[in-house]
Amino acid sequence: MNPRRALTAALLGFVLVSLGYLALRSVRAANQWSSSAVVTETAAPVSRPVEPAAAPAASAVSQSAPAASTAVRQTAPQTGKIIAYYFHVTVRCTTCRAIERYSKEVIYSRFSKELASGQMEWRLVNVQLPENRHYVQDYQLFTKSLVLVHMQGGQQREFKVLNDTWELVGDKAAMQGYVETEVRDYLRKIA
Repeated sequence: MNPRRALTAALLGFVLVSLGYLALRSVRAANQWSSSAVVTETAAPVSRPVEPAAAPAASAVSQSAPAASTAVRQTAPQTGKIIAYYFHVTVRCTTCRAIERYSKEVIYSRFSKELASGQMEWRLVNVQLPENRHYVQDYQLFTKSLVLVHMQGGQQREFKVLNDTWELVGDKAAMQGYVETEVRDYLRKIA
């Protein structure tokens, strides 16, 4: 065998072994994710919202939910509230963590009164966990996302996916201004 073919065979072998190792790590990680618990930052349970009816627009999505559903019990009072969900996956990049951090800073610093009164909640949800995968379809998520959900009387009324966070994350002030504006618009709906 000539040296060139031997080197090619060795490199091919290395690539195949590397791919096998990565596949094994991926399977092990997926098994660990499915056995993990749901991580949320509120005491309220993460419940399945009423499924939306239409597909999202490119930038921000606002959808109305059906007026009534027998699948969701009305256990909450008839007052409205906004839930700010940050949907993420298990392995997270710097940009994803920045979007979460900037959004959480806005929610906790500029809406502390609404959080304390129960008009608003912040929830962190890992969509790779089996019990949370439905959110991807419920909100037509295609990446890690901040979603505002308007709840009224225990029912989801509408939601909005804040996709512009990805465009604005490089400018913290602009991104936080965007999040604040969208949250304030939603809070007007429950006032």
